[in-house]
Amino acid sequence: MAGQNSILAAIMMMNDDDDENETWFDMFTTTMLAYVAQATLRNPRSRIHGYVEDVVPRYNEMEFRRMFRMSCETFDTVSNHLKNCPELYVGGYGGREPVSVEKQLYITLWYLGGTDSITRIADRFGVSESSVILSRKRVIDTILNNLKSKFISWPHGQLLQDNVDNFERRNGFPGIVGALDGTHISIKAPQENPQSYVNRKKTHSLQLQAVCNSEMIFTDCFAGFPGSCHDARVLRNSPLFENGLALCNGNHILADGAYPLRHWLLTPYRDNGHLSQEQINFNYVHSSNRVVIERSFGLLKGRFRRLHHVDTQSVQTAVEIIMAACVLHNICLMEKDDIAEFMGADDDVDGDLQQNFQMQENEAEGVVKRNLLARTLFRH
Repeated sequence: MAGQNSILAAIMMMNDDDDENETWFDMFTTTMLAYVAQATLRNPRSRIHGYVEDVVPRYNEMEFRRMFRMSCETFDTVSNHLKNCPELYVGGYGGREPVSVEKQLYITLWYLGGTDSITRIADRFGVSESSVILSRKRVIDTILNNLKSKFISWPHGQLLQDNVDNFERRNGFPGIVGALDGTHISIKAPQENPQSYVNRKKTHSLQLQAVCNSEMIFTDCFAGFPGSCHDARVLRNSPLFENGLALCNGNHILADGAYPLRHWLLTPYRDNGHLSQEQINFNYVHSSNRVVIERSFGLLKGRFRRLHHVDTQSVQTAVEIIMAACVLHNICLMEKDDIAEFMGADDDVDGDLQQNFQMQENEAEGVVKRNLLARTLFRH
C-alpha cells in the first residue's frame, strides 16, 4: 500500500512545466521500480502447474523411461511398495495440500536421474524448493528403512547355488558367488576434513563398495568412506570382511589386485612379466567374470546420473542418496527393466591406477586355492 501511495503522489505532483514534469517523471520511474522490486520479493514466483497431473499421463513408454529412468511398470512397483509406508503420508504446511506419494516419487526419480538444480525441479513440479528437498528426503528415508534389506540381500541356500551355477555357465569358472569392486562418487567438498575426501584425481569423492551377481544385481553395498582411502582399507572396515568366509560357504568372490587374496576372495596373479600359461589363463577367465561389477556400476551411474556428482551439503545425505540409488537399481533389474538405454562405462576416477597398488598381502589358503583353480581351468 505504501508503494501504491508513493506512485499516486508522484503522478498528482506532475504539471504543465516540462522541466518539472521531467523531474517528476524520474521520481515516478524510480518509485515504480522500487515498488516492483518489493512486490517481487513479497510474492512467490509463478511455477508450472499440472505437470504430474496433466503431462506425465500422456507420456508414451519411451518418453516416461527417458524422464524417470525406469519403465511405467517398474514405477508402479516401487510406488506400490512405498504406499504401505506411513513415513510418506505427511500433511501440508502453511495451508498447502500435501504432496502425494506418487508425486514425491516422481520428484525423487527426477532428482536422481538428472542434474537439474533444486530450483529447476521445483519449477517443473509446481512446488517449492523446500517441498523438493522434503520429498527427496522422505522417499529416500523410506526406501532405506523399508526396502533396502529386502532388495539388497546376500543369497543363501538355493539362491547361492544359483549364483554359482550362473557364473560357471559363462566360462567354466567354478564357485563364484559374486564380483567385488569399488567406485568413486563425486561430491561437493565437505565442510569438515575436506582434504580426506580428495582422491587420486584431486577431486572430492565417496567410495561405494559393492558385490554383484551375474545379473548385475547388488548383493552387498557399503558406502561412505572418503575418496582418499584405498579399496583394501574400505573392505577391511566393511562388514563383508568379517563375514566373507561364512557368507561364501566354501565359494568365493572375485576382486581385482587392489584387494587382499583370501580363501573367500580371489584376486588375479600379479603380472610381473613372468607368468605361466596357467596363470595367464586364470587372469583372463577371472577378468571376464569380474567385469560384471564394472558393468553394474556403469549401469547404476548411467541410469541415475546424479551419481556423477552429488551436490549436497551433508556427507550423510550423499551416502543415503547413493544407497537409495543402489536399491532402485536392483528393483529395476529384478523387474527386467530394459537396460540398453542406460548402459555406460563406469567413470571411476581411479581406473587403471589400481594396478599400481596391487596388494602383496596373500593368505596361504587363498594362494593354494587360486593355484588349484588355475590348474583346473587351464586343463579344461
